[in-house]
Amino acid sequence: MKKVIWIVNQYASHLEERHRNLAAYFAREGRTVVVITASFHHGTHEYLYDDDVKIVEREENVWYVYLRSSPVYHSNGGKRMVNMADFCRRYLQNHVRIAAELGKPDVVIGSSAPPFMWEIAYRTARRFGAKFIAEFRDIWPLSLVEVQGVSPGHPLVKVFAAMERRAYRRADAIVGTMPYAWRHVCEEMGFPREKFHWMSNGLNVEKADAALEAHAPALPAELDEYLTNRRCCMYIGSIVKSESVDYIVECWERVRDKDICLAVVGDGNVAPRIDGMIRELNTDRVRRFPSIAKEQIPLALEKAYCCLAAVPDYSIYRFGLSMNKLYDYLYAGKPVVFACGAENIVARTGGFVVPFGDRQAMADAIERIQSMDDETLARIAREGKKLIREEYDYRIIARRYLELMESL
Repeated sequence: MKKVIWIVNQYASHLEERHRNLAAYFAREGRTVVVITASFHHGTHEYLYDDDVKIVEREENVWYVYLRSSPVYHSNGGKRMVNMADFCRRYLQNHVRIAAELGKPDVVIGSSAPPFMWEIAYRTARRFGAKFIAEFRDIWPLSLVEVQGVSPGHPLVKVFAAMERRAYRRADAIVGTMPYAWRHVCEEMGFPREKFHWMSNGLNVEKADAALEAHAPALPAELDEYLTNRRCCMYIGSIVKSESVDYIVECWERVRDKDICLAVVGDGNVAPRIDGMIRELNTDRVRRFPSIAKEQIPLALEKAYCCLAAVPDYSIYRFGLSMNKLYDYLYAGKPVVFACGAENIVARTGGFVVPFGDRQAMADAIERIQSMDDETLARIAREGKKLIREEYDYRIIARRYLELMESL
């Protein structure tokens, strides 16, 4: 049995859900898990620890190693790139020490983006004779080209493309979070189909159930009051360009006279723009609230009228979606209105999938939910919960991942 698993992900702070949950379930199955990440938090732009290297046992047999990469950055510019490079430098300076203290790895999962994680994870795997898994949660550099609009001829795109191909060639297995990413890896890049494995993002059902049963941790008082006393559509998540929160606000404007409110819960670099839009609307029927803890999300969604999400029709979504908020939404048992042109899981549960760009279609779906009878609402709730429990519970994903590791 492969007993020691390393996960190398610069952005896997103790608040990052994917590897936090996978690591916990790996440990329950008798493995020791070492998650190596940066102490500089990508979301808050602050350091979690001042130590150059900080080792913390987050739970039994799950160790987090925080490396103090620098410099501080606040946007996706040159300083962020330097921070990535510094993380790699610090990792390579310390990986032998980490192995001596916490155990030599049997498997090393290098999780991108950024693709630098593959390079340093492979070095560790080669040094200790471990298996190397190249995991990606975002397809770099393709997403830089198709979403961010970077030129395919940009030198950085070419460097990342070479790193991607080299990582897949070196890997004992390739793991992606998008269901059809094999088309990119195998059909477009030419790697064997059997080398690619889909391991979706998901939801920790156990924790969600525990939060609802205990009604804890409690919601912030202001948010709780707003949700309790109003019929609220809700968006919960990052407020960044790719999440199209401005579009959601624009769609809601078309139902603002229907006694339907909107609660936007989250933070991000686009939040000032959203705040400005809300001020211009001059109404108390739409509010933005700061981010809440993952454990509080089920309690907030329990009070929602419906849940909203939107993504533009970027061509990269031909490989499928793996959006964390959709798992939260569906498990909450609330109707979901999703503006999206790509195949997605919302339609499987009776939710409303409407074209992105047709604001009236999203507004009409929000309004139509008012006429749904109790039996229909109960069916939507059952189907959403059933889908998450059977296919997207992190316990199930972790077991599949362990089966892959044992097969290498």
